[in-house]
Amino acid sequence: MQDFETIKITTPEGKEMDLKVITILKKPNDEKSFLLYTFDEKAENVDIYASIIKEEEGSYILDSITEKEDWDLVQKAIKELSE
Repeated sequence: MQDFETIKITTPEGKEMDLKVITILKKPNDEKSFLLYTFDEKAENVDIYASIIKEEEGSYILDSITEKEDWDLVQKAIKELSE
């Protein structure tokens, strides 16, 4: 498995965590970007997570994906990555 870039995040509760960036998706004709990431790239079956990336006050915020169209885009990308 490839080595992923690691970034440090802070949860809303103030806990610091490292996540491994798999890829960043940009929605065509839209301002939205999505981060695909994992917490353990060494596992045999890697759990892939996805969030919307938002910039607020000079920091990046990970937000939940709530729109079906966005989930469809992310799920398609995850399927392509897993093949």
